[in-house]
Amino acid sequence: MLKQLNIQNLAIAENISVQFQKGLNVITGETGAGKSLLVDALCLLRGCRVDTTLIRTGHESAQVTGVFIPLHNSSQIYNLLEELGIPLYCDDPNEIVIKRFIQRNGKHRATINENLVSSKILQLISGELIDISSQFENQRLLDNETHTSFLDEFSGNQYTFKKFSHYFNQAHELLKQLKNLLVEQDLIRREKNLYEFELSQIDTAQISKVEFKQIEEKISLGNKANISKRICSEINMNLCNSDINCLDLLKYSRKNIEKLVKISGHSDVIKNLEQIDGIIALLEELNNSIELTSNKFDIDETELNQATKRIEEYNKLLIKFGPTIDDIECYKTKCEEFLSKAEGIENEMKNVAQKCELVMEHCILLSQELKKSRQEKLNFISQSVQKEMSELGMPKAKFICELKENQNNLDIAKITGLNQIPISQKTLKLFYSIAKSGSEKAQFLLSTNLGMEAQPIEKIASGGELSRIMLAIKNVLFGEEAMSVFVFDEIDTGISGNIAAKVGRKLSEFCKSSDGEITRQALCITHLAQVACYAQNHFIVSKEVKDNKTVTKIVQADYEEKLNEIAILLSGEEISLESIAQAKVLVSEAQKELLI
Repeated sequence: MLKQLNIQNLAIAENISVQFQKGLNVITGETGAGKSLLVDALCLLRGCRVDTTLIRTGHESAQVTGVFIPLHNSSQIYNLLEELGIPLYCDDPNEIVIKRFIQRNGKHRATINENLVSSKILQLISGELIDISSQFENQRLLDNETHTSFLDEFSGNQYTFKKFSHYFNQAHELLKQLKNLLVEQDLIRREKNLYEFELSQIDTAQISKVEFKQIEEKISLGNKANISKRICSEINMNLCNSDINCLDLLKYSRKNIEKLVKISGHSDVIKNLEQIDGIIALLEELNNSIELTSNKFDIDETELNQATKRIEEYNKLLIKFGPTIDDIECYKTKCEEFLSKAEGIENEMKNVAQKCELVMEHCILLSQELKKSRQEKLNFISQSVQKEMSELGMPKAKFICELKENQNNLDIAKITGLNQIPISQKTLKLFYSIAKSGSEKAQFLLSTNLGMEAQPIEKIASGGELSRIMLAIKNVLFGEEAMSVFVFDEIDTGISGNIAAKVGRKLSEFCKSSDGEITRQALCITHLAQVACYAQNHFIVSKEVKDNKTVTKIVQADYEEKLNEIAILLSGEEISLESIAQAKVLVSEAQKELLI
């Protein structure tokens, strides 16, 4: 039950507080007085999207507070609170206090029992407490996508359908993951051979930085040795080994000096012979020393050739993957990671496919369970709603709830490449015969006139008929279930007179159990006296000017105020003795009917 509703700074509602009671609470008032604000406030508590234009002019924020006390069968809501980690309300553990704060800057928030909650949790909890039927809600009947959810609620399939939806969504997420893996696998397959070839090249070469340095040093030493040996050879050639060399020239010069002395008799050059002998001795010593030094530069040509061939292998890899040994090793790691990833994707695809197939099988089994339950309830819901509609002034109407098989979409699976996924075709075929509603979906058919074929409800139902059909469905749908508050916003649209009286009586009976005890609470905004007279509690909404600003107020009417309000609904703004007398008759007859 909605025990209390507080509204602050919402449109023309400055600060109002309303205490509602069990039974049918009717709300009336002139157009524009603010009746719809009550529904707007409850919609905010319900977790609906925020419209910041609702915030009262001159204020930056608004607040709505609802204090709820579940009437009975309330363990589910308290268990849900415990599951979500929301403690009981400290002032009164039986109460559930929901607050919604909205601000012009968009920083909205909500609390349950003074605990900050997300919009998703708000919708989850308030969905167990508030049910709103409005002209918009009635229009949902024209959308046959909602018919299946109505049938499941009536059949008690909410938990099964929740599990089915979980597995259905999970299966599609896994299928999406498998599609991405297929694309990735295809791209990898194109590059895999190249990476394998290049990794083979690197592995075959068996490179290492230590070996590369050793080979470089060996080749460098070999080159230096060869150059040194060549230089030694050139020195030896110049000293004594070439056709014209230093030693031969000096020896020849010495012989000529000796001849010169003998022929000329000049002995002053004899001292030069001693100097030449010293130079010859030095050159011969130098020549011997250079020969010894040259022997030190002897190298193993075979090893040098092997080193040269080995460095050529390194250079080829450095040109391709370098410029350094570290770069080659990095590229090798890249190849190994790529090939490991390729193998990992194949394994991942197998694992994901196995998990996906298992999830699909769960989904298929649950869809079959849903189908069986739905089929069992089809005739009963059709007959029950039709009976309610008859009591609401539609005795010749025929209501049918039927199931339509969903189309098999396996061809779509083939187009998107799912036929490449390692999942059995049987499982795929069964899964792709399932939509988000299951293997079938419900559709409501209606015939409003005798002899007319029943057609989809969206094709033939008028506004007034939609209101009554929705009331009939709600009356059947919720059975003995007692949500905290049922809200009916202008459910009397398009009806009048005797039909309106039947709707009013049905609304009042809706709040009672089979033994006549009031076990529910309903709030009904109406413009019809025939509906208002059935109220257990009557509230009047009006507006007034306060400090040059329009504000709305709501008060609970006593018997006399209720009569005056119903008289206004009957005759307009002017209250006459006749309208008062008629109001008394309506209220009296309504109360007698409710006592029967």
